[in-house]
Amino acid sequence: MKQKADIDEKIIYGVVKVSPKGQVVIPVDLRSDLGIKTGDQLVAARSKDGEGILLLKMKVLNRMLAGSRYNVE
Repeated sequence: MKQKADIDEKIIYGVVKVSPKGQVVIPVDLRSDLGIKTGDQLVAARSKDGEGILLLKMKVLNRMLAGSRYNVE
């Protein structure tokens, strides 16, 4: 397993392409570092300016929203 300092310093994991079906492949090192496993649910959102995307694990979003009226469980 990578040391925490190495993970914190790495921001870019590579370049991905969008397939004709709109799919992208998350690089294996990024999936490993973030603990993303087959079957995990990710929430997809866009930035306010419409120029970027955000992928967030559903369980992380649930933790962030815990106790609010927006809990998505």
